[in-house]
Amino acid sequence: MARIKAFLLNLGLLVALSFATGSLSSLFLAGLDWIQHHGSYLYALPIVGLVFQSLPFPAYLIIPATWLSHLAGASVGREGTAITMGRVLGERISSSTIFPKAGMAAGFASVFGTPLAGAFFALEVGEVGKINFRHLPACVFAAFSANFVSLHVYGTKHLSYPVLFLPSFSGEFYAKLALMGLFLALIAFLYKRSESIIISSFDKLPVQGPLKGILAGLILLGVLSIPVFHETSGLGSKFLLRPFEEVAPDFALWKLLATNLSLGLGFKGGEATPLFLIGSHAASGFASWFGLPIGLAAAIGFVSLYGGLAKTPLAATFLGMELFGPSAWFCYLIITLIVLFGSGKKGIFSNQTWADYLPKPLY
Repeated sequence: MARIKAFLLNLGLLVALSFATGSLSSLFLAGLDWIQHHGSYLYALPIVGLVFQSLPFPAYLIIPATWLSHLAGASVGREGTAITMGRVLGERISSSTIFPKAGMAAGFASVFGTPLAGAFFALEVGEVGKINFRHLPACVFAAFSANFVSLHVYGTKHLSYPVLFLPSFSGEFYAKLALMGLFLALIAFLYKRSESIIISSFDKLPVQGPLKGILAGLILLGVLSIPVFHETSGLGSKFLLRPFEEVAPDFALWKLLATNLSLGLGFKGGEATPLFLIGSHAASGFASWFGLPIGLAAAIGFVSLYGGLAKTPLAATFLGMELFGPSAWFCYLIITLIVLFGSGKKGIFSNQTWADYLPKPLY
């Protein structure tokens, strides 16, 4: 009887967590949609920088902090906000480690509309190469429930991507795929290295406090005002489908630099959507040079660059399957693994550890 009561209590708490996370995700996405339709206010960057350097923003204020960054045009994403939001809600509900994991799964799933990717992201992200399958039922339940709440209670709409089909296989095809994986791994390595350089350089500036925030905003304003960076401001959702239809590889470079600057200078948000854009545009450019199907390459770059830097290969595989169909699942998995190991030990989550049995990159 005690076990039944405990089960029903935990189930009720998971339902509450899922509903709350799905609701907040819908509110968060509605705010981002409003911001994107009303434009970015780049001249507000110094003011927002001042706010971030002057006031502490605890985790439960991550949504308005991210809205502020997007409103000012900083090149940041949204998954970090969703994950933090879900984790904080889970921690408030229970001290058990299951609920923060379930909250992260719910946040990722409801923001992107990808419940399987959300569930496995929460399971993989803590320790590279290790999954606690005890948490799997709770994460899957929370991810699907929060996504259902977002879709069917609040009517959230997600972007529809093309369903992709694989070409005929050959040794040449696999060789080109491997080369593309190494190409994306190099981009991932450059992304992390440039981000580290920016953060280190910003920390060494001789100014502190509010003046440092104003300077951060002025630097980012100056960069985003350069013509080649005009398309890189804000979330960039309107460019997510472009690499499936045309080739614009130079955008990947400018978006990479704009995102590194935005996050390195202290603006708030995630990295998934910028990395989706960087990976898909870079991969479609690679495909045009090496004769691969552009749509397939764009899909692989979309999920594998982020999945490799997040060190979550199964989540990346399910993300690709949920967004683009299941036919290329092994391409997503293999290329993500190449990026994961080729980009180095450090990913976008600084507190990640590696499982003891897993071979680690040398750098």
